[in-house]
Amino acid sequence: MSAIRSRRIDVRVTDEQDALIREAAAAAGQTVTAFLLSAAEERARSVLDERRHLVMSDRTFAAFAVALDAPGEQVPALDELFALPRITHK
Repeated sequence: MSAIRSRRIDVRVTDEQDALIREAAAAAGQTVTAFLLSAAEERARSVLDERRHLVMSDRTFAAFAVALDAPGEQVPALDELFALPRITHK
């Protein structure tokens, strides 16, 4: 079951962009709306995935793991912060 589309996003495009998008949508056998939504959704998921998942080489991960296992440095400002009285909400 598909969700009801209740929101609208308007964009302005140049004549060249309009022609390109319409040609690509037709070539893909999609409406312009379906074409734009699928492209935007795919890009949005890609951008968010890049921010949610940390990807690194084996060498970089090994260095990262060593850094995580190393003893931390004391930060006086954080010591002061954690020494403050706790704020509670009722």
